[in-house]
Amino acid sequence: MSLKVEYTRGLPELLKFRKDPTAYVGDLGRRSVDVWNFRAGWRNLFLVNNPELIQNVLVTHDWNFIKGRGLRNSKPMLGEGLLTSEGELHRRQRRLAQPGFHGARLAHYCDQIVSCTSDLIEEWKHGPDFVTSEEMMRLTLRIVGLTLFSADVTKESASVGASLTEALRVFIRLNHPLVQMVGPLRRMNERRAVEARRGIEVVLLEIIEKHRLQPKAFDDMLSLLMSSHDEMGTSYMSNGLLLDECLTIFLAGHETTANALSWTWYLLSLNPDAQVKLHEELAAVLGGRLPSIDDMQRLPFTTAVVRESLRLFPPAWVISREAVTPYRLEEIEVPATANLILSPFATHRDPRFWTEPESFRPERWMDGSPDNGAASRPRFAYFPFGAGTRVCIGENFAMMEAVMVVASIAQHFRLSLLPGQKVELWPQITLRSRHPLSFKLERRHI
Repeated sequence: MSLKVEYTRGLPELLKFRKDPTAYVGDLGRRSVDVWNFRAGWRNLFLVNNPELIQNVLVTHDWNFIKGRGLRNSKPMLGEGLLTSEGELHRRQRRLAQPGFHGARLAHYCDQIVSCTSDLIEEWKHGPDFVTSEEMMRLTLRIVGLTLFSADVTKESASVGASLTEALRVFIRLNHPLVQMVGPLRRMNERRAVEARRGIEVVLLEIIEKHRLQPKAFDDMLSLLMSSHDEMGTSYMSNGLLLDECLTIFLAGHETTANALSWTWYLLSLNPDAQVKLHEELAAVLGGRLPSIDDMQRLPFTTAVVRESLRLFPPAWVISREAVTPYRLEEIEVPATANLILSPFATHRDPRFWTEPESFRPERWMDGSPDNGAASRPRFAYFPFGAGTRVCIGENFAMMEAVMVVASIAQHFRLSLLPGQKVELWPQITLRSRHPLSFKLERRHI
């Protein structure tokens, strides 16, 4: 394999990368760079933007890699949940949680998703004629609370949102090289991470206690985790580990989907033709009724809208790994402890795999469309949920949730981005908008 490789060195380049990382990696993707290697002092970083090499790192040779330093630095906030745990602990936790995202449970979750969205639609019908993207955070928080924890946390959405935003800010500081090198600064920010975590722990501890008092009253993800025991009857979940896992699922389960939905409304507002096609499909298939899980296969364009949004603005915009032992990216030697970055944001913009990669074209996902290059496109040219043993455990749940929410809301409203807004990416653990996006609500008659 002949690779296009670029090497850069020095502090100025690091500052350029840190100033606007999505612009930096996006440019590497647009120029079809397979591997970018950056070195400055002790930092040795590799961006991998080649589908075959991405598959090798995430799937074929995943045993040779652990999570990158960024997520390891977030353990004061996330503990040992699925996002941060490694080895046998991660494998066991994943086995315990996996059944909660499959089979008949998805159909039950779907009903709750549609019900929550219908409640929001009724609020919007009697509210002002504009909304912000923060409404998607409020909606997905309620959805994850009811589906996975059997708890309505609507009243806590403001405090949870504030704690999450503070946690992201602390995450930025914890991963600053200066903070990592200066012990007092690192410890101060670790304390801030713990404080941000407490704001969410209060909500979760109350939910857990209700499950403990009435163990037979619930059939959800939390009860599944709490009821797991080994052959000796000992719980697999210590209190601390249970809280870590709940916090990870609670945060990841609403933050990523809320961002995906916000970017979807943003893209639809900029592409009115796609919004018209979406409305036409919903009218033909649903005719004004509420969607159900059986409609997933009947809404190919709605699904394509979500997939295309995930291509352009993947919530998990970067995946970081650290090499445990020396590793070869074809002819390139990667030393142990070097960091590897795999960025869907970059690869999803590579013109080798996508026609007009910067354009929002849901048609590229439609069977029979001349834009659909799925047959010739490498498998790992598109990986918004990651891949391998650490692929997002809630991928099916998240796709179903996004499609159901878009289908429900778009039947009743056309969302148009209010003019004069500064739309700026805020790339941290997830790909947020730095400022809430504001949309005008145009009511549709169905």
